[in-house]
Amino acid sequence: MTQDDGAAFYARESIATSLYERLFTAPSIDGDLGFYEAFCGGAGQRILDAACGTGRVAKHLARPDRRIVAFDSSPYFITGLRAELVRRPAGGPIAVRRDRLEAFHLPDRFDRVIVAYYGFAHVLSAADRAAAFGRLVGHLHPDGRLVIHVPRHDLLTRPVPDEELAGLAFEAALQPDGPLRLRQDVEAMVFDPASGVRSIHLRYRTVRDGRVTRDERQVLRYAAVTPEELAGLADRHGARIVRTLSGFRSGVDSETIVEIEAP
Repeated sequence: MTQDDGAAFYARESIATSLYERLFTAPSIDGDLGFYEAFCGGAGQRILDAACGTGRVAKHLARPDRRIVAFDSSPYFITGLRAELVRRPAGGPIAVRRDRLEAFHLPDRFDRVIVAYYGFAHVLSAADRAAAFGRLVGHLHPDGRLVIHVPRHDLLTRPVPDEELAGLAFEAALQPDGPLRLRQDVEAMVFDPASGVRSIHLRYRTVRDGRVTRDERQVLRYAAVTPEELAGLADRHGARIVRTLSGFRSGVDSETIVEIEAP
């Protein structure tokens, strides 16, 4: 894993990863868990949660009659998910492993494969995305389906004015009425047309009684994945796009959600 790898942001313990589900909860993805439940409803028992992160989707979908495999490239997230499942078992079996989208190989085939919340967009190289797509559809049963969720590509390519960056800053207490506070600042957003990658320069600070106790800068990177790229990958592998959505609920148009039928 290199600094140019979008997954590097999540590789180790940091303010961003330890508070991931709080920091990266976004109104734009409201309704995704219900969508994935419907996507898996009526299908077979085998589900793959690829690039699973903290396991939020896998834990929601788990039930006794399902067999879920969840993997992520982040050792921090995988270690945390395994420990959490020991403390608080999910509603059904989840096999957890560390692996990468562009390189994973499992002995199973799946009825449903999910790449949730921008996981595919963290694969920054087009060649690696092609390899990842091939592995994803290659792990489907003949009647299986794959869903990929990425940010709308033109929102990543557009210039972002300074006043918009300033509006993304926030500060909040980490515990109700507690002394420790968290500050996030977005210092820059840069799109590189040559690589097709948006780099978001973030600064996180924890503050106690006005004193900074921890100060971290990280760069979050997303590839601007177009619907045309996904359609081309589907065609290359003999798969078929069933539908494309711009959000998980009405009134949202900031997302690209593509459902793909196995070849």
